[in-house]
Amino acid sequence: MCQTEITDLPACDSWNPGSLHLVSKFKNPSSSCSVDVSAVWWERAGVKEPCIITACEDVVSLWKPLDTLQWEKVHTWQFTEVPVLQIVPVPDVYNLICVALGNLEIREIRALLCSSGDESEKQVLLKSGNIKAVLGLTKRRLVSSIGTFCNQQIQIMTFAEDGGSKDEQLLMPPDETILTFAEVQGMQDALLGTTTVNNIVIWNLKTGQLLKKVHIDDSYQASICHRAYSEMGLLFVVLSHPCAKESQAFGSPMFQLLVINPKTAQSVRVLLCCLPQGQAGRFLEGDVKDHIAAAVLTSGTIAIWDLLLGHCTAVLPPVSDQNWSLVKWSGTDSHLLAGQKDGNIFIYRYF
Repeated sequence: MCQTEITDLPACDSWNPGSLHLVSKFKNPSSSCSVDVSAVWWERAGVKEPCIITACEDVVSLWKPLDTLQWEKVHTWQFTEVPVLQIVPVPDVYNLICVALGNLEIREIRALLCSSGDESEKQVLLKSGNIKAVLGLTKRRLVSSIGTFCNQQIQIMTFAEDGGSKDEQLLMPPDETILTFAEVQGMQDALLGTTTVNNIVIWNLKTGQLLKKVHIDDSYQASICHRAYSEMGLLFVVLSHPCAKESQAFGSPMFQLLVINPKTAQSVRVLLCCLPQGQAGRFLEGDVKDHIAAAVLTSGTIAIWDLLLGHCTAVLPPVSDQNWSLVKWSGTDSHLLAGQKDGNIFIYRYF
């Protein structure tokens, strides 16, 4: 087992004290690059506790918190053939982690768990093929899209409480390739997907039926859907634009909030989040939780926006001359998880 200490913390001028407070830090000792980080609930000796999952290209590790704001590595899963691309959190599932493997594109989805007897680490292959999108859903479900255009298969797998696969359901595929999925908060039987031709598609999860296809602005191609909310019969959708170019009118667009009327398939943009003055770079990766959005920029900085206020609320410059490469909101509390390629993981409290 490996323990870490809180050392080499950033100086006060490395973060905005009005919005972010550094809680702890640890180093993931791997020879390969860090690719993802996430927070999960894990049960040990009958007690559920918030743990952190780190993913490098060749290893995924589970870290549990100690009373002294240190972290202890308790489980490790090794990968020697296909590298890890991302962690796929599945809400409402304990003692199980899903990961996506591949080179440039996802080729496998695996479940990582431990034997109930000796706590030894196990891997279970869930899906393989030309996987275009995957997302963990509430009620212990996992949705994935395999293939392209008319040949794609969109499937929802439901896990049992012990982590085993319970049943599977097919969704009606659109005639265009899915890029990302998003669950609709406030409408548990709806699922959104973005496509390669800038459409948002809406499914009924009870029937598997494809309900609507909504075309969005062609100004930004290959948009990623992070979150969707339902209120008063309307859908509020948060998108990011990794391929967007800087414009004189708006600068570098990061996130936008769309309102969609699912009955008429009409949409309108109500908010466009751009970089604050003095910051440079394009969107690299990001995450959205409730009304707060965070993004890693190509400049190596992390920026945070409040979608209700409509502006950037915090900027986190690189620490110790190391650019940021990962940012995720914790699914177990209000913390922000920020990572660097060399394996350093920083945990901030956002307020």
